[in-house]
Amino acid sequence: MVTENERSPEALDAGLRLLDSVDAPALYADAAGVVVRANASWVALFGESDAGEWGWLEPMLPGSRIRAKRSLIAAMSSGSRIEIEVDVRGADGEVLQFALVGGVHRASEGNERGMLVLAWDVTERRRNEERLAFIAGHDSLTGLPNRRTFIEALNRAVNRASRGTPSVLLMLDVDHLKAYNDVFGHLAGDQALINVGMHIRRHVRASDVPARIGGDEFAVILEGASIEEASVIADRMREAVSSGGIIPGVVEQALGLSGGLVVIEAGADATTVMNRADLALYAAKTTGRDRMIAWDTSLIDGGTPARLEAAIREAFSTDGFSLVFQPVVRLSDGSVSYYESLVRMHSADGTVYGPAEFLPLVENMGRMPGLTRRIVEMALWNLASVSDCAVSVNLSASDLGDHELLEHVERAIVAAGPLGGRLIFEVSESALLSGLVRARAWMRRLVDLGCRFVLDDFGSGAGVFALLREERIEQVKLSRTVVNALSDEGGTRAFVVALREMIELHGKQAVATFLENEQMLGEVRHAGFTLGQGNQLHEPTADLAGLVAEFSSHE
Repeated sequence: MVTENERSPEALDAGLRLLDSVDAPALYADAAGVVVRANASWVALFGESDAGEWGWLEPMLPGSRIRAKRSLIAAMSSGSRIEIEVDVRGADGEVLQFALVGGVHRASEGNERGMLVLAWDVTERRRNEERLAFIAGHDSLTGLPNRRTFIEALNRAVNRASRGTPSVLLMLDVDHLKAYNDVFGHLAGDQALINVGMHIRRHVRASDVPARIGGDEFAVILEGASIEEASVIADRMREAVSSGGIIPGVVEQALGLSGGLVVIEAGADATTVMNRADLALYAAKTTGRDRMIAWDTSLIDGGTPARLEAAIREAFSTDGFSLVFQPVVRLSDGSVSYYESLVRMHSADGTVYGPAEFLPLVENMGRMPGLTRRIVEMALWNLASVSDCAVSVNLSASDLGDHELLEHVERAIVAAGPLGGRLIFEVSESALLSGLVRARAWMRRLVDLGCRFVLDDFGSGAGVFALLREERIEQVKLSRTVVNALSDEGGTRAFVVALREMIELHGKQAVATFLENEQMLGEVRHAGFTLGQGNQLHEPTADLAGLVAEFSSHE
């Protein structure tokens, strides 16, 4: 650390001569900011400095020059240390980023002060940080903002609405994408999603926020728009997609676009807005698809979501829920770390609903903790029936806030007897960040009962690295966006590898999720991942005993 000290003129002169032996660019300036001496490294990078006051700041860009001069003058006056990052135009014209680190030196005679400044090149670090920030905030396939960025934008729109500026939220879902993937393959499906994203981007305004928030789900915040204006924009998107402009020459499997619109108005929070848009989107998909429907109260009072709500109530009364299981596989030898339980809902007419279809409405109805009770009970029953395996259960943010649910889970675990780490709870990054204190209570109490915890959907939120310090978390499952970034060229892939290494440095195992094809499986193996999950390794199945037997035969 460079600190202020007294020197004789002779000692100061000897010290200045030592500047040439310093590897980093370095200079010494007097109290007026005039360069007394600059070493060869400084001159090579920034050129010869002007002899005038503060002339050596000229290579800096204007904003950096002003900040640096203010900081240096203040440090020279107070005798304090300085550390500041600046943008500098090098001798070859390239803009570089440097950290300036300096300290005041005082000659004993005349009590005159000067400052020794060292410059450290942080250009690559800054570029890496910007790349990582982009990865964290954007979808790797389409380049659109991701769910995390979308939620931040939605909260801003809600705040604007409270101040009198309403907007419109448009939730979109690509119709028939699964059938499209089955016919043409996942690579063609990915290209279709890319092109859908391009159509969406092409039809929004500069002030709008388009995002990809899930596999085939998109969303747009139409800032300051009326519902009529938003409907026109949404229909243009729908027509562009349904007109066959997705994959040139491919017309056998037409894709469509369904959407739900809702006004973001004063008094509605982000959760309410999203739930209403989801209900409108669900109505669009269940009344023929390839259409846009605006939310209104009829969707709750008597529309299709009301019928889904009736199906949910029926499932609760008739125990119409079941579990399927998907393994988290050790990529080195094909053995299983544990089996994630995934819930399904069965209606009286034989329809089987996946979680994405009914869980948003279950949350909106306030019944998620009740469903989690049943899931935990089913998981414990399966653990009692099938030995030598571990099963995980997902917890939502509303689960973590329900103290009665925690007590019920504790009683059920105690009644089941010693589990030896066979029951695992998965908590998403967003749920953990929204209720970290409550989550820690769950982890503390359930770990004491022999349970384990996994951090799910990692890399999609802000402030996520602090979560790696949670000692009770054993595994970290990377989000789909992060895993998909492995297929990108250049530094993006290196960041995913660095993220895996950071997780492992914290004593946890990194899990690559959503492995849907052989190419992605090869990518994650090459990136050093030891654990993976996805349909390429095994599709979800309700037969846990058969699944355990199948993987045991591989060991």
